[in-house]
Amino acid sequence: MKCPVATSDVKLNLKNRDWAFKNVGYGPANPGEESPIFWADRAKEWNTSEDEAKTMRCGNCAAFIMTPEMRTCIVEGMGSGTGGDEYEAIADAAKLGYCELFEFKCAGSRTCSAWLVGGPIKKIPTKRQKEMLAMAKLEYEKAEDRYEKLEDSIEGEDD
Repeated sequence: MKCPVATSDVKLNLKNRDWAFKNVGYGPANPGEESPIFWADRAKEWNTSEDEAKTMRCGNCAAFIMTPEMRTCIVEGMGSGTGGDEYEAIADAAKLGYCELFEFKCAGSRTCSAWLVGGPIKKIPTKRQKEMLAMAKLEYEKAEDRYEKLEDSIEGEDD
């Protein structure tokens, strides 16, 4: 398996993660805290209770990859390719996996608007899983393109 670039490129990983914060409600900021506003927003968005929303985490999302191979990519990528026990401990503490939709190392205790039932992926994805992820990813790329075009047209009106 070839490791995703974002598992070893900190700047790219942060760029992609920051995009998820701004565009798909990645959070909460501190998963160890109550964060009532964050969970009320997710519950409203998903048309469910706050208690139910709190169960819908990256760690059980169908786009969250936690295969042994991905784990190796994440741990080795954190040490500039060296890996090591301290990086294993960090990955364990954060329950790190890889968000296939938005291409960044993701904390299992967080969530986002794009949460998909049926995860995590713990073994090499099946063809069907890969197809489903590709379709979901395409939907977000199309939405982002539409948003950027709208933003450009609005900016152009001021000229």
